[in-house]
Amino acid sequence: MPVIACPSCKKTITNIRGYENTKEGRKIKGQCLNPKCKTNYFRVPETRTMARILHFDIETAPMEVYAFSNKTEFISAPMLKRDWYVICWSANWDDSEKVISACQTPQEAKNSNDRTNQVDDKRIVEQLWHLLDAADIVVTKNGKTFDVPKMNERFLCYGLPPLTQYRHVDLQINLRNFGFSWKGLDAVRKRMGGEGKIPTDFTWWKECMAGNPEYLKKMSLYCGKDVLENKILYHDIRPWDNQHPNMGVYSLTGNPCCPVCGSEDLEELSVTYKTQTNTYPQFRCRECGHVPRGRKTTKKTTVQLVG
Repeated sequence: MPVIACPSCKKTITNIRGYENTKEGRKIKGQCLNPKCKTNYFRVPETRTMARILHFDIETAPMEVYAFSNKTEFISAPMLKRDWYVICWSANWDDSEKVISACQTPQEAKNSNDRTNQVDDKRIVEQLWHLLDAADIVVTKNGKTFDVPKMNERFLCYGLPPLTQYRHVDLQINLRNFGFSWKGLDAVRKRMGGEGKIPTDFTWWKECMAGNPEYLKKMSLYCGKDVLENKILYHDIRPWDNQHPNMGVYSLTGNPCCPVCGSEDLEELSVTYKTQTNTYPQFRCRECGHVPRGRKTTKKTTVQLVG
């Protein structure tokens, strides 16, 4: 049977036990597998797709190192004073407005800076592992070079098993298709008329490492705002992404649907898509605007020669 994220705790997957016709329409019946979740039995509205899309972002403490110059130089392992660790993370399921966050406690932050080089971020690292393990698609910005490798390192260090395989959409890579002068999240969102990021300075990181509860809370809110801005950006540029994971794979109905948003409201266009050998129909999604092409050729004859 398929699985979905529990609409209450969002932290585990849920067994699907079938369907039930109600006055409000067809519903999915399920049972949460999380023993701590109060929702032991529930019904959730049926959606077009079963894809569990997770947006997430992390904030890490900087490394402390010995250096002979204030200019950029190679830092060897013996020059390391204290390695980096996770201060907080935030995540959001694409079909929910709730931001899920976890942050170090003041004592955990102090433990991570007691000069023993033994960081104390295991609790929040394990929580994020469970979220990522339940996701089908993970959306980040610069996550392929930062967030995901960083978290994989923490998972490995704490002896956590490999995550179930998921598809990864990195918005930093998608932005290469657009001519933004600056491709940072704050600059892009403001260029598109959005609010952008919460202003910060390095004082925030120093206060968090010192275990200041006020700044730990502010850092968590800052990270959560980044996740929401990432989510808006994802939905804005998703129609332009021809490499997006095909939402038709997760379709509940099996009907033709938009490969990036899952909508079945498609309009066939008069303009066809031509390869070196065949011609294919093109469609426009009336919901998100994406233009997919059909898999079956519209021509009965095939070109015999190519240049």
